[in-house]
Amino acid sequence: MMPMRSDLGYYRLLFAAVILVSSVLMLALWGRNLVNAGPPMAKPLENQISQGTGLLCAYGVNVIQPIGNVDLSLLHAGWYLDYRAEDMPIIPNGMEYVLTVRLTQVGSNGYTYRLNSNNATIQTVADANPGAIWLISNEPDRRDYQDDIEPHVYATAYHDLYVAIKAADQTARVYAGTIVQPTPIRLRYLDLVLFHYLQNYGTPMPVDGWSIHNFILNEVSCDYDPTNCWGAEVPPGIDEPFGEIISVDDNANITVFQQRIIDFRQWMKARGYSHLPLTVSEYGVLMPADFGFPPAVVNQFMSATFDFMETAVDPQLGDPNDNFHLVQTWSWYSTGHTGDPYNGFLYEETGGMWVLSEMGENFRDYTAVIPDALDFYPSRLFADAAFSQGDPVTVTLKARVANSGNLATAVGPVTVRFYDGHPQAGGVPIGADQSVTLAGCGRNEVVQVMWPNVPPGAHEVYVVVDPEGSFTETNETNNMTSQMILVATERAFLPLVSRPLMVTP
Repeated sequence: MMPMRSDLGYYRLLFAAVILVSSVLMLALWGRNLVNAGPPMAKPLENQISQGTGLLCAYGVNVIQPIGNVDLSLLHAGWYLDYRAEDMPIIPNGMEYVLTVRLTQVGSNGYTYRLNSNNATIQTVADANPGAIWLISNEPDRRDYQDDIEPHVYATAYHDLYVAIKAADQTARVYAGTIVQPTPIRLRYLDLVLFHYLQNYGTPMPVDGWSIHNFILNEVSCDYDPTNCWGAEVPPGIDEPFGEIISVDDNANITVFQQRIIDFRQWMKARGYSHLPLTVSEYGVLMPADFGFPPAVVNQFMSATFDFMETAVDPQLGDPNDNFHLVQTWSWYSTGHTGDPYNGFLYEETGGMWVLSEMGENFRDYTAVIPDALDFYPSRLFADAAFSQGDPVTVTLKARVANSGNLATAVGPVTVRFYDGHPQAGGVPIGADQSVTLAGCGRNEVVQVMWPNVPPGAHEVYVVVDPEGSFTETNETNNMTSQMILVATERAFLPLVSRPLMVTP
């Protein structure tokens, strides 16, 4: 069954707003610059003319119609989601299928979840999609529409589903969030989720990645102002009259889009999640063309968001396994379907055939000129704690190897080699060569070797990825890193220092 989208709430805008907020409509219909382009962003690949041959791991689409209607291979996108978790998924052209578990709150504290219409179980879905990404809920912060879950209930549901999914498939990647937009009032919603999780289970919420939507919508409670509560409303469980007040004009404001990504990455860092991937699993332009958003405006916004997410890097905020890019993957809303009143559709029906719209052609043309790229590197080198009473010991060395390239298909095997000392200054290989096979966009894997007969003291250890230069990479200078490894002879015990926990009502 096709899930009800939160955007159905926008019918208030499409129909009721004509009467209730006619002044806004008049502004929307009059000519003006609807896209705030902000500072100029250099298109990352505009000087490249070589065409890639692989699917791009960063680019996804939201499919909201029978997938057989459209030829997704035209977009070069590497993944898609359809708001379900299918046990018999369709995998067009080798794309990755991202699963969505839907939630419904029952009473004050209970919940139910659904995967698809086949009565599948978590185990059968996991068996059909090994290593898949699971998004827990779709817009849980959307009152009345979509999943509409209070924060304390989401915390419980996330805990239960995380445990069940990991039991079914240890390689599954469970993503939290999937909020409508990362605004302050919705970050507060997520803070309440984290608070209730810690309170209930005594540990920070385990997360393999964060998922957000990044629409630019109004946040006004309908109880507070029923004439202006179009858009995203106020999250359930938060008793506020409004959050951000957004103009219709801003539905395609690139400056707002960019800042919200930065804000969410700052939120992730402040809560200990900066090392994790971020997916913008749904975004686009919802307002229709006759509100001032013709295809040219939508395409300008689409290309600007692609430019930004391709290039936005911050060593303090970004994912260390993706060369510190702020966003790893993103999905455009949507492929479009008959009866969907929202903008941004990539396909349209013509004479019984589904063909690319002007916006679909823009997506296609943008991705078509992106050349295939590989970038393997060790993002971290570390070792298990080792202690000695004077004799040599065995040390377990580990390296996290990442691929910040852009291919959705895994490439390899890529050799990984550890050294005692600098490889070009007499360093000696440690253990047998290891190998990884990785897709891009920050996919990573930990490899390890056992290093026997290590004497006490400090040892400089190196790890090199692709030491023979078997793969052509966009960055050939980041394939090696080093770390001082200490085999200690004494353990230090520090006193426990704490303060009373102060709780205020």
